Amino acid sequence: MPAALLFPILLRVAGPIAFLVSVATAGILNRSFMLVPLLALAATLTTNLIRQVTPSPALELKDMLSAEDAPKPNNPLRGIIPRLAGGLVGYAILFAIAAGLAAIFQTTEFEPQVALADVWFAIIPAMIAFVGAWVSARIGANQMAGMMSQMQEAFSQMQAGQAQGHADEDDAFTFEGEVIDPEKPDS
Repeated sequence: MPAALLFPILLRVAGPIAFLVSVATAGILNRSFMLVPLLALAATLTTNLIRQVTPSPALELKDMLSAEDAPKPNNPLRGIIPRLAGGLVGYAILFAIAAGLAAIFQTTEFEPQVALADVWFAIIPAMIAFVGAWVSARIGANQMAGMMSQMQEAFSQMQAGQAQGHADEDDAFTFEGEVIDPEKPDS
């Protein structure tokens, strides 16, 4: 995969990875278990807001290529409950694994409640997710514009070739990637 295509994908994935690192860090630092639902809710709301503010160029391309399908109404709450439930379960498992690994090396005593300093565990990954998605959307839009201009250029060349008339039967043609010359005898 070319690096130009890989970079926007990595930027999109930076947000979820930041939330996973935040959950693992909270588990290792023996923070309150109540951070797990807070982080799951923050990740779900961040993902939902990112989808509304910076739509993915891949989804726009999919919509353009499947024009015959009826457009679906935009529902901002679509998929929010399964995403929140998956986040709760996944983050709880990761928190427990991180806290268990930390318990091997140190005594564990979790904080009884979420402190004001724990809010950074949700704010920093959310900001990383927003910035990554915004930059990814800008890069993706530029790449899509370049791809669309190349496609339009190819279509205009095809139409120009059709306007000049059909080629003579004596001209060479391409069959399965091989150029066949009618002048050359078969061997």
